[in-house]
Amino acid sequence: MFNIKVSDIIKRTFLSISPDLELTAAIDLLLKHQVIGAPVIDDSGKLLGYLSEQDCLAPLTTNSYFCNGRIQVREVMSQDVLTCQLDDSLLDLAARMRHHNLPKRYPVIDQGKVIGMAERSQVLQALSKSYRSCSAA
Repeated sequence: MFNIKVSDIIKRTFLSISPDLELTAAIDLLLKHQVIGAPVIDDSGKLLGYLSEQDCLAPLTTNSYFCNGRIQVREVMSQDVLTCQLDDSLLDLAARMRHHNLPKRYPVIDQGKVIGMAERSQVLQALSKSYRSCSAA
């Protein structure tokens, strides 16, 4: 029986971004860490939002054209963030990830704080391992 939980695949080392960070500095971090987005958290680790590459496109396009001021992450981050919990089933998370316009990286929340990330590649790896063990039996 497949009973893998998010806690089994969580990535506890992850990039997080401050809401006060200037947008191009945040983009530099995303590019440096080779991730398509990161949770925006406060000093206590509470999730405030999520900044994705897609969130950055419109303000950069507008600001590049008009050259009007500096943009902070808090102004462009998504505030409706889909998250998961340590005890969530990996199968349930995989089902959520299958939908085209849902995130492929989920902040993992424990007691109101972001403690890690669950990424599609980790879910895929765990499901593949489980599948292989079924075929070997």
